[in-house]
Amino acid sequence: MNSSFNVEVFKNQLRTSWLGSEVIYLKQVDSTNSYFKKIPSSDLVHGTVVLTDNQSKGRGQYEKKWESLPGLDLTFTIGLCPPKADRLTLLTLGFAASVAEVVEKYVQQPVLLKWPNDVYVADKKVSGLLTESVFIGQTPDRVCVGIGLNIGKRVFSDKLMHTATSLSSLTERKISREKILAQLLLEIEKAYHKWHKMDHSLQEDINKRMINYGNWIKLQVNGKVWKKKFKFLGINEKGELLTLNEDLDVNTFSYEQVRIISGGKEISA
Repeated sequence: MNSSFNVEVFKNQLRTSWLGSEVIYLKQVDSTNSYFKKIPSSDLVHGTVVLTDNQSKGRGQYEKKWESLPGLDLTFTIGLCPPKADRLTLLTLGFAASVAEVVEKYVQQPVLLKWPNDVYVADKKVSGLLTESVFIGQTPDRVCVGIGLNIGKRVFSDKLMHTATSLSSLTERKISREKILAQLLLEIEKAYHKWHKMDHSLQEDINKRMINYGNWIKLQVNGKVWKKKFKFLGINEKGELLTLNEDLDVNTFSYEQVRIISGGKEISA
């Protein structure tokens, strides 16, 4: 049964130092990312969480629509005001690894990351992230990381029925959205500290979960599939994708450029 998110129950379970201390709950909104981007700069609070029960125009990577059901799933944005808005792919993947860490406690099976920003269980997507930044001139004003996590939804559209899943479908039990959001924010806060301090262990957290890490793959770069094979070496300290070509040269790519293809099937969308 659909129910409204209980902010007080969530706050009573939150154990972070700063992340989520400011919560903006909205019954309905077009996009939590869009909402945070419109907050006046003078009112910004680092670590704000914008949360909604009904996101009507949720967006994923490459302008894809993010599907969620009112009162059943988690759709929220983490609003940040970092001193620099660089290494954002690393930040996104670090947050995705945090989501995977929490989800794995519920499903008790491997939870993996798909380049550049998705969380997968048993070859199906359970969560996706979208990071956007706002600049005033050359200075970063804010960074917002939108996160969608399928929790209570069991029926997906024809387009997604074979590629998406939810925690309820995987566990066959009801899961408290308030409890899991508190758990997510605690892990995400840890990842942010690692990112901020340039702690190399964040790369290790990410790489150990990356689909096809250490395998030979093919790449689609700027829409064209390259004939050569590459070994996927994970990501570097900037969050760039690292590969080793057949001539043993190391190549780096950003997520705007590259998609991974394995076994004849694209695994990055």
